[in-house]
Amino acid sequence: MRTISTSGKVYDLYWTTGQVVSAGKNMETRVHGGGGGGYSYQGTGSSAPITITSTTVVHDQIFLLDKSGREHSFQLQNFNVACREGNELTVSWAIKKGSKTGPYIVSFNRTTGQVYYNDGELKKIFRYPAWYPLIATLICFFIGSAIGWGITLIAIIAIWSAWIYLGSKEVKRFKTETDFNELK
Repeated sequence: MRTISTSGKVYDLYWTTGQVVSAGKNMETRVHGGGGGGYSYQGTGSSAPITITSTTVVHDQIFLLDKSGREHSFQLQNFNVACREGNELTVSWAIKKGSKTGPYIVSFNRTTGQVYYNDGELKKIFRYPAWYPLIATLICFFIGSAIGWGITLIAIIAIWSAWIYLGSKEVKRFKTETDFNELK
């Protein structure tokens, strides 16, 4: 176990390393759509345009046999891990202090040297709480009439941009500074 402190939060990093004894993969396509219908679109009397989007979710199911002979199973989403039987693999997850479970965040194929990240979960872990920029935005609204609404709008955009940037910077730092060979 290793501890990660970031953005005012503390996580314990856990991992399991073992030999892949079985690996399976499937993909799920999620389709989302909207629009159309019998409502007037922008007062023209015609229907709203129909929009359809899809996302593909990759599911990896991996079984590892650790050095003590114990078998572990992992169901990973959106990693798209390339591994086969016989590869040595480390799967890592983070649990926030006070919680009992946490998301899988990294899979490291020691045989090939490839590292796979769950970027969505890493962003959640390393991003500062959303109430930070929310409070700053509310303060901007309160003082907006005094400093001008144009400047206020620029300040609000800067606040939220900084929030996104700082979280991304922390994710990048984690990726570049973590030596996954240490996790054995």
